[in-house]
Amino acid sequence: MLNKPASFLVSLYIWLFIVFSIVPLFAVYFTLWVLTRLFDRRQVVVHYYAMIWSRIYLLVNPGWKICIENRDRIERGKAYILISNHQSIIDIALLLQLNVNFRWVSKIELARVPVVGWVLWLNNHIMVRRGDKISVVQMADACRKVIASGVSVCIFPEGTRSTNGNLQPFKEGAFILAKDNNTPILPVVLDGANKALPRNAFWFKFRQTFTVRVLEEIPVEEINRTSTVSMASYASHLMADELQRIRDSAQIPE
Repeated sequence: MLNKPASFLVSLYIWLFIVFSIVPLFAVYFTLWVLTRLFDRRQVVVHYYAMIWSRIYLLVNPGWKICIENRDRIERGKAYILISNHQSIIDIALLLQLNVNFRWVSKIELARVPVVGWVLWLNNHIMVRRGDKISVVQMADACRKVIASGVSVCIFPEGTRSTNGNLQPFKEGAFILAKDNNTPILPVVLDGANKALPRNAFWFKFRQTFTVRVLEEIPVEEINRTSTVSMASYASHLMADELQRIRDSAQIPE
């Protein structure tokens, strides 16, 4: 366990690395976007560059370890509604390590953040304004088009980051989209990010293991014969139980 001065220095190092690298890394992203936009309609190249970009940030701290489990459960070329619990801003980088081409459903406020917002717009991620019915309809239409193109959609059904690392109640949106588009749901359970950088915190934890565990897909047949309320409850309990199993089987002491 690092003392407070050491934790401050580690966090300062990580933030400085991000600050000084983000513009040149974005410049590479933008160059790839310009070069590939006419022939790469599904934007596979820039999405996978974003995966590499986020991987760099995950590797900048030598005390972090990433465990990706059951990635072989993902059928390549198949569109899913990816759902994940949400613990920290680090979750975005962790989910990109699945090597799956997908589009986020993100709150529109993030589009105003320099660099982050530019990537969201350039890569056609899906923006939604909470509480705005017209925006929700537009989001659903955008998701339909993305899924029809063979690209997955990724949603945090809790709607916001957890304050304590445990799952919050799920909203129905992801499950409505799955039913309306006859698309299977792929649950992914994350753990560790809330300890590495909790919500509203600034200091990084030096030593942390991140777990990204892919669960079995929920098939279209099961989704169609279940109400969205029941499916949201089922998925929430399924993922909460898996999260507890991850914590129970953790080999590295906190």
